[in-house]
Amino acid sequence: MPDQIIREIPLIQRYAHGNEDDDFRFRTFLKGKLSLSNKQLDAVVAQTTEEVWAQIDCTTCGNCCKTLQIMVDNRDIKRLAAKLGVSVRQFSQQYVGIADDQSKYFLSTPCVFLSADNRCTVYEDRPQACRDFPYVHEPNFRSRTLSMIDNTATCPIVFNVWQQLKGRVGYRPRATRARDRKIHKA
Repeated sequence: MPDQIIREIPLIQRYAHGNEDDDFRFRTFLKGKLSLSNKQLDAVVAQTTEEVWAQIDCTTCGNCCKTLQIMVDNRDIKRLAAKLGVSVRQFSQQYVGIADDQSKYFLSTPCVFLSADNRCTVYEDRPQACRDFPYVHEPNFRSRTLSMIDNTATCPIVFNVWQQLKGRVGYRPRATRARDRKIHKA
C-alpha cells in the first residue's frame, strides 16, 4: 500500500513544526547510525522522490515561488533579460537585489514571474535555483539534510519524501521506541 500523500500547505506546516525535534533526530540517524552507504541511501531517496513526485502537481501549490527568496546568478540574469528583451542592467535594476555576501536574488516575494495559476511565466528560462528545487533528486542526500528539514514546511514533495524515508530506512521515532520497550518489559 502506498504511503499517504499530504498536499495541504497549512497541514504540512503544522506537521513540519510539530515534527521538528524528531526530524533532527532522524537527521542524526541518517548521518551517523544508518548503515546504508551514500549511494544506497541516494537510491532509496531517488525511488521515494519518484513515487512522491508522481502524485503531486507543483502547479496546484506553487508555495516555493510564493514564499522562498529566489537566488539568481549572472547566467540566470543574462538569460532572463534576453527572454524579456531588456538589457542585463535594466533587468537587474528592476528585479535583482544583492545581499551582503554579494549573492543575488529576486527582489519580489512571491516571485514576480509566478502567474495566478501557479505557473512560471519564464519557465523555459527560469533560474537554476528553480530548476534544481527541491533538491531531493540530487546525489549525496546526507549532505543536504538541514536544507531538507528547512524545506519540509515549504514543499509538499520534500515533506512527503522526508516522512516516507523515515519508514523506508528503518528509523523509529522516540515515542515508538519507548512504546516498544514497554511492550517487551511486560
